[in-house]
Amino acid sequence: MKEKVKKILICEDHQIVIDGLCSIIADFSGFGVVDTVTSYSSLYSSLEINKPDILLLDLNLPHKNGIEILRELRVKKNPVKVLILTMYNKKTIISKTVNEGADGFLLKNCSSEDLLNALHHVSENDFFYYGEGVIKSKKKSGFQEDEFYKRIQLTSREKEIIKHLCDGKKVPHIATIMYISPLTVETHKKNIYRKLGLNSVTKLVNFAHENQLF
Repeated sequence: MKEKVKKILICEDHQIVIDGLCSIIADFSGFGVVDTVTSYSSLYSSLEINKPDILLLDLNLPHKNGIEILRELRVKKNPVKVLILTMYNKKTIISKTVNEGADGFLLKNCSSEDLLNALHHVSENDFFYYGEGVIKSKKKSGFQEDEFYKRIQLTSREKEIIKHLCDGKKVPHIATIMYISPLTVETHKKNIYRKLGLNSVTKLVNFAHENQLF
């Protein structure tokens, strides 16, 4: 009897990484890449058309990051197994992916054997797969915060406030729109500045545009 091939969809914005993954997976028995996409905008049509068994998902994507995509998939009850493939080896990020319903977490410097083990694991099990070198404890990794990490620290409410500030709205107006007190808006604003390392609305607007928050 012919072995059923598990269908893999790769969502990654660097073509050289896509090419490498396709080349590696081509040598794996029982798995095959059905499509590759480079952004959120083309992901959902591919999911609908190809109905993959496993989604290899990068986190740092243009327009919408991998954690937000993962959250949407689970809200929509999409059954695809999601295997995160990223360079970000930090406990808080790994925890976010676990909480949002990912099935495994791999680092981009993982071995071919680790990738194959991960694909088999998420195909056959319901418990989370931690790849080689992925942090499981609260020990610090030496990871330096970059723009992507700053973006994913923001809560949905903080992002909403950033959008209002970028639109030129003042704190009292934002408070009225969001049905919260001006003091609460100010508190959120201070937390936003602290998380992003900023100290003015002008810098916040620039950050939002440069990092495609909306």
